[in-house]
Amino acid sequence: MKDAYSFDKDETGFKISYDLMAKTYKKIFDQLSLKTIIVESDNGYIGGEYCHEFVVESPIGETKFLTTSDGFYAAHQDVAKFKRDMVNENEPIMSMKIIQQPQWIKTMEDNIKHYKKPKSYFLKNVVYKNRITKDIIIAVIRGDLEVNKMKLEHVLNLVGQLNEASLDDLLRIGTKPGYVHSWGHKNVTYVADISLKTVTNFIGGQKEDETDSINVNYGRDFKCDYEDDIALAQPGHLSESGKELILKRGIEVGNIFQLGYHYSKKMKDATFTNFDGQLKPYYMGCYGIGIGRTMAAIVEVHNDKNGIIWPQNIAPYQVHLIGLDLQNDAIQKQAVKIYHNLLEKGIEVLFDDRIDIRAGQKFAEADLIGIPWRLLVSTKTGENVELKKRSETKTEVISIEETIKLINQ
Repeated sequence: MKDAYSFDKDETGFKISYDLMAKTYKKIFDQLSLKTIIVESDNGYIGGEYCHEFVVESPIGETKFLTTSDGFYAAHQDVAKFKRDMVNENEPIMSMKIIQQPQWIKTMEDNIKHYKKPKSYFLKNVVYKNRITKDIIIAVIRGDLEVNKMKLEHVLNLVGQLNEASLDDLLRIGTKPGYVHSWGHKNVTYVADISLKTVTNFIGGQKEDETDSINVNYGRDFKCDYEDDIALAQPGHLSESGKELILKRGIEVGNIFQLGYHYSKKMKDATFTNFDGQLKPYYMGCYGIGIGRTMAAIVEVHNDKNGIIWPQNIAPYQVHLIGLDLQNDAIQKQAVKIYHNLLEKGIEVLFDDRIDIRAGQKFAEADLIGIPWRLLVSTKTGENVELKKRSETKTEVISIEETIKLINQ
């Protein structure tokens, strides 16, 4: 990993450094012939709004992210934002009621079958436990959405501390699976997703053995301790700009993120003297490129059925020189002469001077290795060479002088 850090006097200076590094990394990857997508990601317990990954799209990549077709927005699923459309805004607001309900209704699917309404009309409660304090948190969300635990942890400033509640946890607050209330449990923190404002007359929220509530409206009938975006974005949702989100995969090759004062306040002498003579901690940023991952991504992107096709400015050699008929002293001398000629011109050469290997095997191995230019010296080429670009199929026999000009273009 190639790491870099920035040290600024405040967040304003950090933003300038951050933007500069983002542009620099993009330029580096462009020069490596890697088309990268800058993807918003999570900064973990450090927090902060500045955190991005450079991702090369690939069907085998381990990184999953959501993006729009125009490419203007891309984010990891656990941080992606999306629009919540109004579900039934024209429906008149009704008075909340507690009604009789058949005992067989226990799941969301049962509710849909009984009420003949889509999932979005129902309240959903998901229960978590703080694994350190053992406190219970209930996330309340629209029935067609899923809770994003990472977003929830950030809202509560409890990153890495929440687990799904167990049966014992539910019993401790006086409830059981399928009967969790959207309000009213004691010693519980309630967190509402902003989707609760998109539905008029919710169904659910106060489930008992034979009753439940209907015509429940958030803000009028109940409110939560926190209200924020805690929903998991899914393919098909609309971005905040109204574009459909598409799920893609890719290989992460670099990242940049905000450290703020997280480390500088803990490090001795990580300070500067400000204009009034006081020592202040640096506002830091962190930047990294995965060298090995970048090379692997180049290979993954630049290849064909025969092997690698190295881009010119990242290839281990510029030229793969193949000698055939090397048992002929004249041909061998010609091949060695061309090899030294290329080296003198500053061209890096891999010279295949093996005598006991057939031409077909040498050509196959050259394609597999993928060096940009292949030069062939044989009895057929005479004083010239056969030139072939790895990314093309055509060959031509030209002088070594013309070859050097083409390679150096």
